[in-house]
Amino acid sequence: MKRHETALSSGGTILRIEDLACPKCETPLQSGRESLTCSRCNQSWPIEAGVPHFVQQFPYWGEIPLEQMEEVNRRAEAGSWKSALLDFDDPDVQRASSMILNLDRANWQWLANLPPDSRVLDIGAGMGANSHALALEYREVVALEPVLERTRFMQQRFSQEGLSNVKIVRGSVWDLPFGPESFDLVAMNGVLEWVAQSKTGDAGEVQQQALRKMQRLLCPGGYIYIGIENRAMFQYLIGYLDPHCRLPFITILPRPLANWYAKRHGQSQGYRNYLYSSRGYRQLLEKTGFTDVEIYVAMPSYNDPRFLVPLKSNVFSYYSQAFNPVRGLSVRNLVRKMLLASGVYQQFQYSFAILARKATP
Repeated sequence: MKRHETALSSGGTILRIEDLACPKCETPLQSGRESLTCSRCNQSWPIEAGVPHFVQQFPYWGEIPLEQMEEVNRRAEAGSWKSALLDFDDPDVQRASSMILNLDRANWQWLANLPPDSRVLDIGAGMGANSHALALEYREVVALEPVLERTRFMQQRFSQEGLSNVKIVRGSVWDLPFGPESFDLVAMNGVLEWVAQSKTGDAGEVQQQALRKMQRLLCPGGYIYIGIENRAMFQYLIGYLDPHCRLPFITILPRPLANWYAKRHGQSQGYRNYLYSSRGYRQLLEKTGFTDVEIYVAMPSYNDPRFLVPLKSNVFSYYSQAFNPVRGLSVRNLVRKMLLASGVYQQFQYSFAILARKATP
């Protein structure tokens, strides 16, 4: 079969071989019966159940523990992917279900105002909620996910929903099988803070490397979206645990001290889950080739963005009071009132939804 006629079937989706390139040298890949090959590097990657695998060994991570996740997949394959979640009488599955089913997680997409024929890459697609929502609006969505069990779940989800414009690829930020200028939008929802876990070197430099890769994948004028926590969240200042490494105060410490602190508490790699303030995110994106950085406060969180309020908006106080009104005279509430009155309270919120663009020539 000629290369331009070759396609991979994946749970009802079609991924054209001409859309894929060698992760190492960007040479267009050639398709065999059960693998993809780079003629230049002489390296190959397997195709399993129609999904190309550009990573082979990747530790399980997910909202649902592994044993329950395997059972969810068995039920999804035998029946309905939704019922596999909703009818599973397990507290971990029940807790995770609302987020997995929530298509409003991708409400940030309206801020980009892209045309329907856009091509989108969802990095770290997880259980497919964002890819699902994006596929309802755009011509083509590529769901990139390294965890095997999650890709299997997405196959059932997209197939049963008839979403033939979603393509599943098993890969990671460091194994991107796409050529330059392949996408109009790249989404990194809850991903940037994790990229340094699987790569050595200074964590901040590793994050910059990842962002430069995203910049290279975008067409001129294309968007990157980042959903992520705020380093300066008020609760971190008073000792709440960082959700990534489970240590208090670590986000606000100077990086070298945070690294020492993490190692002292048994984390051999040190502190790798760098978060930033709004100013830090802006500087990080501008340093890696992005312009027009727009930062929104995601309320209550970037995983459930019911409100997206521009960081510099003078209406933040209204939304904050409506969503989480100040009641009582505790020290915490008094501090909050003072910050609201000063107009800086938005700088201390839980998370941000960030959009930036690749500069046009």
